[in-house]
Amino acid sequence: MEPTNKQHEDSMDIVDAVARKDFMLDRLNKRNKDRQNYLDVKLEQRSKECAQNEGVDYFAQSFGQRAYDIEQRIGAMQLDSGDAPLPDLSKLFADLTLQIQELQRYLTDSTMFLSDYKIKSCQNALNSLTSACDEARQRLMPKKKFGFSGKKSAVKHKLPLDLCKVDAPEKTPKTGGSSSAFTWTISNQRNAHIVLRAEQVNGQDITISNVHKCLVELQGHAGSVQVSNASQCTLLCGPVARSFFAEQLERCTVAIACQQLRLHSSQATRIYLHVTCRAIIEDCREIEIDVYNYDYAELEADYEQSGLNKSQNNYTDVADFNWLSPDVHSPNWTLLKDHAAPNWSAVRRDFLNNIASDGKDVVKDATMI
Repeated sequence: MEPTNKQHEDSMDIVDAVARKDFMLDRLNKRNKDRQNYLDVKLEQRSKECAQNEGVDYFAQSFGQRAYDIEQRIGAMQLDSGDAPLPDLSKLFADLTLQIQELQRYLTDSTMFLSDYKIKSCQNALNSLTSACDEARQRLMPKKKFGFSGKKSAVKHKLPLDLCKVDAPEKTPKTGGSSSAFTWTISNQRNAHIVLRAEQVNGQDITISNVHKCLVELQGHAGSVQVSNASQCTLLCGPVARSFFAEQLERCTVAIACQQLRLHSSQATRIYLHVTCRAIIEDCREIEIDVYNYDYAELEADYEQSGLNKSQNNYTDVADFNWLSPDVHSPNWTLLKDHAAPNWSAVRRDFLNNIASDGKDVVKDATMI
């Protein structure tokens, strides 16, 4: 028996009703799923925010306590201990230096969740601790310094204010009523090739000032290196245990491996860098950065003696204190791209040939290498 039209219509209505029901159920399920996803995302964001806030609070408390403990240890060190035996100052200062380096690494590892202002304030605190430690070492363990100078008598310079913040160099004793000053390791040089070997560099605080069109090589593991007022120079450094601080560099090329780099008031300078902490620049422009590539026979041994971690290089991570936008790259520095690594032996040979062929000890205008 064939179905009537009415039966056919009824069956079609049932099919339509089932389809509408399925459609509504799908919409409800999709809406519920979207709502659940939204709630999950919000919950995850809230959890991240809470974790980040907890991380910042914990960092601030831990960093502050560790910095305070180091400051107290430095302040408590006295050369005169009465009838008690003198402490092993070398060991004490080595421990202090290690604690400061560990605190620097802690700051570097925490920069991902810290604000730029917090990073800068903590870095300034670390610089102050480093400076205080070095001043105490120089006061309690004085050592003879050597120097290269363009004049027969040692040229003295007042210490720039900014230079006091990081690894302040050794001050000369006050004489009469004159103000304190200090003697530069290398100063007032033009058109010169200067090489300091390991016996002159190892563990020392090397200071360089007022050099023009020079090639300077530091082959050894210095304690710190500071440069002020250099133009059209090439500076090649072995591993530096603590900091490299430079100001007023212009059209220079620098190869440096260090724990901490700070560059101030410089322009048109190229840096081949190995740095285990975050590099810092301030009041700089046209700075180009590439990976460290200086080499000499004792380089591997100097890495070990300096304590630098050769496998950790943060040369791509640079904080520009004049550019605090987290979303836009600073226009004051760039990474070198498609640039051939310099052949430093060829650079040295060309530099010496340039002086020898001219006959007047005048080097032609240098370009960044």
